Amino acid sequence: MGDVGDVFREMTKYKKAKRADNTTKSTQLLEDRGILFESKNDGAHLIVASRGYPSLVADFWPSTGKWIVRENGGKGRGVFPLLKKLGYTDNS
Repeated sequence: MGDVGDVFREMTKYKKAKRADNTTKSTQLLEDRGILFESKNDGAHLIVASRGYPSLVADFWPSTGKWIVRENGGKGRGVFPLLKKLGYTDNS
């Protein structure tokens, strides 16, 4: 029978795999839509350009989905809310 340590180790493995999957899928989505971004720290941090607002840039951490818009301080989570904030539509 397992103990609490076993549960913790399994949960840690699951969360690590989930963050890796989030990074892969979010980055691929940006690439597939032709959205300009700069990758830092081996893809752990992306700097995403906006559409139509040249000075509007967001820092995005795809593993967790966290993003912060530099100019106005907007922040949130998720790649789709980020794209909406930066002026991209579902058709982008």
